[in-house]
Amino acid sequence: MKRRPGPGGSMRSVVGFLSQRGLQGDPLLTQDFQRRRLRGCRNLYKKDLLGHFGCVNAIEFSNNGGQWLVSGGDDRRVLLWHMEQAIHSRVKPVQLKGEHHSNIFCLAFNSGNTKVFSGGNDEQVILHDVESSETLDVFAHEDAVYGLSVSPVNDNVFASSSDDGRVLIWDIRESPHGEPFCLANYPSAFHSVMFNPVEPRLLATANSKEGVGLWDIRKPQSSLLRYGGNLSLQSAMSVRFNSNGTQLLALRRRLPPVLYDIHSRLPVFQFDNQGYFNSCTMKSCCFAGDRDQYILSGSDDFNLYMWRIPPDPEAGGIGRVVNGAFMVLKGHRSIVNQVRFNPHTYMICSSGVEKIIKIWSPYKQPDCTGDLDGRIEDDSRCLYTHEEYISLVLNSGSGLSHDYANQSVQEDPRMMAFFDSLVRREIEGWSSDSDSDLSESTILQLHAGVSERSGYSESESSASLHHSPPQVAEESDETAYNLGTLRSTESPPAREDVASRQQRLSALRRYQDKRLLALSNESDSDENTCEAELDTDLFPRPRSPSPEENESSNDYYRLEGGKGV
Repeated sequence: MKRRPGPGGSMRSVVGFLSQRGLQGDPLLTQDFQRRRLRGCRNLYKKDLLGHFGCVNAIEFSNNGGQWLVSGGDDRRVLLWHMEQAIHSRVKPVQLKGEHHSNIFCLAFNSGNTKVFSGGNDEQVILHDVESSETLDVFAHEDAVYGLSVSPVNDNVFASSSDDGRVLIWDIRESPHGEPFCLANYPSAFHSVMFNPVEPRLLATANSKEGVGLWDIRKPQSSLLRYGGNLSLQSAMSVRFNSNGTQLLALRRRLPPVLYDIHSRLPVFQFDNQGYFNSCTMKSCCFAGDRDQYILSGSDDFNLYMWRIPPDPEAGGIGRVVNGAFMVLKGHRSIVNQVRFNPHTYMICSSGVEKIIKIWSPYKQPDCTGDLDGRIEDDSRCLYTHEEYISLVLNSGSGLSHDYANQSVQEDPRMMAFFDSLVRREIEGWSSDSDSDLSESTILQLHAGVSERSGYSESESSASLHHSPPQVAEESDETAYNLGTLRSTESPPAREDVASRQQRLSALRRYQDKRLLALSNESDSDENTCEAELDTDLFPRPRSPSPEENESSNDYYRLEGGKGV
């Protein structure tokens, strides 16, 4: 293959170097080199990909090398990135011609990387041709589509999970107007679905109230296994198989990532770290490493966390909790919701509330920032205060507009302020049922693009939003975090100082530690019963009007409590 010089002359992107000529020879030696490289890092190099005009809610690497990355978000566009070209020469991504009418929530490649599936809030799955960028077909659903997975043995078969509580199996050779095969039908939304990569008759699902389940396509309507022990009734937002199909990684609302053996209801490990929490938005997790020896998840504290899976199944202590991340990647400037790992180049991609896709690598890329030791300061920022949020969003006269006509890839301070306000509410335990104007519907007024699946609300006006947040007083850990306990009309300081923020985060951490301890007991006590009830989906999925409807509606999002990006 002909080598093309980059902007600096003969310098090539590490992606091409690794995947083509640079590490040829014994595959085991290549894998060992990659493994040792990552193991010796304390941090990673990073670089931003610019192209989206709103929150980026879904990212997926192509199969068999990860040469391509597909992304989708609030701007309703599906973008296809050639990774080496995008990293090395900043070539613009290809926009696939099929455009959604509302926020995109999920994407999938077929095994041959010739087709891309995209689903979202407009209640349809679009099938795109990669080579021509044309739309090949459209599959209508009854409600928003949150998850997609293509069969590993048949590119004509894909599964979709929806807000209507159904998991459907489709064959693209059949008429899109025909009735698909219904694998599952619950009253609550399915947030995620995935075929087992080795045993394709098996699928895993994440449900907003029923937790994580394993299904056999030959026995529909009843799951083979419900994970979580006595606490299987949990709000689950993401589920992923490892590459050999023997383990499941899942995310649950307000709890750290959990790893299951597919044959056991009880967790193998749970993973935690100071500062990590996933209460505010919808997130997905993934395995990492050539042997799936790591796991990755974004967090509400703007960081990306990587944990090492202990080789000893008895590690972790009480509840088998691995308390301490292998790496904490800093650099995002708002909530991180999506993360994917490319085992061929050891490259990580992450996205969320920001308009950017961030690339992380143990190899230095052209125009990248950071270092492998974590010595370089990150481009961090202070959280917007509530007054700034009011000024930027509520009093700006334009709100959070659904209009992307200006096609700006620059950071949107209104969006950042909106999600900062959401994080503050969650950390400080703002009441959702007080007799003040801070109502449940008020809390649900958000942009949800990246976070909870994005969508607009037509029911509330900006006038109903509160104008002064409560202050955190000297109270117990549970009071400091429990929704419905804090009420105050005092205004916050102009900028939250570090000590104050740490105090609030510590209260949140102590609360989560208590929940983890309760989970580890795996008993049928009243406490566990209460925990199961708390894990139900507190926030409904948002519903977005069409662009035509949006012109006459108010331009605020609703938080669904989960993905969001």
